[in-house]
Parts: sequence; C-alpha cells; structure tokens
Amino acid sequence: MKKNKFKILSIIVFLLFISFLFFAVESAENGTDDEKFHILRDAIGRSVVQCYAIEGYYPPNIEYLENNYGLVVDHEKYVISYSVFASNIMPEIEVFIK
Repeated sequence: MKKNKFKILSIIVFLLFISFLFFAVESAENGTDDEKFHILRDAIGRSVVQCYAIEGYYPPNIEYLENNYGLVVDHEKYVISYSVFASNIMPEIEVFIK
C-alpha cells in the first residue's frame, strides 16, 4: 500500500516538473520574440536616420534600407508600415508581428 502511494506521488511530482519546464520554455520564447521585435524597430529607426545623415533625404521604402544599409527584416514574421510624406520629413514607421 505504501509503495503504491509513493509511485503515485512520484508520478504527480514528475508531471508537475514537466509542466513547469514546458511553461518556462514557452515564457523564454515569448521574451525572445519581444526582444527581437524591439531590436528590429530600433534598427529601422537607426537606419532611417543614418540614411538621412549620409544622403540628405529619408529612404523611400524599407527595401531601400535592406539593399543599401544592411537592414535585415524577416518579412514572414513582421509587417512594416512605412509612410513617407516628403523626403525631408521623418517617415512614420510602425512594426507589427504577423
């Protein structure tokens, strides 16, 4: 009888441990995704300002930054709204996760 209780308790502890590991890994992945989002948003802003400083005008689109300034965007994961009003006015930039 005592062995059965020990086995059941061991199984319960093992399942709780596995559940804890699952939630810990999931939480770490979400934190990494948030960090990647912020890094991309900041990199776009820096690239836009760098382009203006070097060339005297803001880039016409994100592809220009990718081709000329080494910006790397995972287009399967992120959607970027890039609105240009004039070449001498900072464009409105928004980054969204798909």
